[in-house]
Amino acid sequence: MSTRMPVFDLFAPDAFDHPGGEIDGAAVAIGPEGYAVLSFEAATAVLRDTRFRNSALQLMEDFGIADGPVHDFRARSIIMREGAAQLRLRTPLARFMGPAIVQDTRFVLRQIVAEIMQDVDASHAMDFHAAVDRRIPSLVYCHLAGAPSTDAPRVQSLSERTLSLLARDRTLIPSILDAYNELFDYLADLIARKRADGLGEDMLSYLIGLTDAGKLTEQELFDEATSMLEASSVNTAHQTGLVVWTLLSDRAVWQRLREDPSVIPAAVVEATRLYPRTGVLSKIATEDIDVQGTTIPAGSDVHVAVWSANRDPERFNEPTIFDLDRERNQPLTFSTGSHNCLGQGLAKVEMEEVVRHLVENYPESRIVEEDTEIGQVAGRWLVKNLMIELR
Repeated sequence: MSTRMPVFDLFAPDAFDHPGGEIDGAAVAIGPEGYAVLSFEAATAVLRDTRFRNSALQLMEDFGIADGPVHDFRARSIIMREGAAQLRLRTPLARFMGPAIVQDTRFVLRQIVAEIMQDVDASHAMDFHAAVDRRIPSLVYCHLAGAPSTDAPRVQSLSERTLSLLARDRTLIPSILDAYNELFDYLADLIARKRADGLGEDMLSYLIGLTDAGKLTEQELFDEATSMLEASSVNTAHQTGLVVWTLLSDRAVWQRLREDPSVIPAAVVEATRLYPRTGVLSKIATEDIDVQGTTIPAGSDVHVAVWSANRDPERFNEPTIFDLDRERNQPLTFSTGSHNCLGQGLAKVEMEEVVRHLVENYPESRIVEEDTEIGQVAGRWLVKNLMIELR
């Protein structure tokens, strides 16, 4: 380890005070939780290097979930695979989540957003996160998985409770285990019902068809379906809230969106650059690896600070400024490399359609700042309350 390596705790309450990029000229720092990767270039290199494996299984084991069905699922899951094994499991989902499906889903999304907004009382300030953006992703999941829309509240709850593991709070372990067991039971029943009732054109039917054709095992089908549901709701819901908060907080930006809705996609990308929900991606070095002149020993915990990389002045001009006309705007919000987020295209469309609906139907929307609470926990931004006056 270099004696000049700066000390930086990515998980400290004041971590986000760092403006972004290197610290004291160093792309990598050391902290109580391991190595912190801070620059855009170093973060990209780590995320694309398969010698760094996902730490999700280690996180479970460190928390005391060292065996049993939940541990075994995580050990088999696609995020723990590399090389040909990972590609074989990823390809079916990537094909189904291609641009054509995403664009077809856009029209379903418009209907989902419109129906949710019909239930909203626009005569007074409301918590947009609780009433709107938390509800949308689970309804989209039900559409894609061919599940009844009445299952959406349960799907939302399961996604939120299983992924609460990322909060690194040991008191949540019983709730996490219960949520996974409930998720396993729900999916087993859903798969059985779909086989009994006949397969459709949805993603789960597609995976069942591949299994029946011998291209996936029954266990792989179940694991793929579990990963889909697990990741279906909570991150997209918070990221949508962060996008709405960012855009409504800047009245000049909001006015431009009102005048030219064609820039909404660029606005979503820029908002997610500044406030990425998944602010930290954690890895483990499988061997000694050099990162920007720092040798990271095998077995080390390595935490990629996505939010710091996204604000690196060496990569983004005036990185703390919201710039709708930013060129080469490809932040690491949805990761990069072989484990980049499969659902990022769909997530962006969800955010775009929420913003579009507000622009077209509630152009005078404003944030009630004193009642809005945006926080950070374990390197992630989260929306606690997002109070908005629609009219």
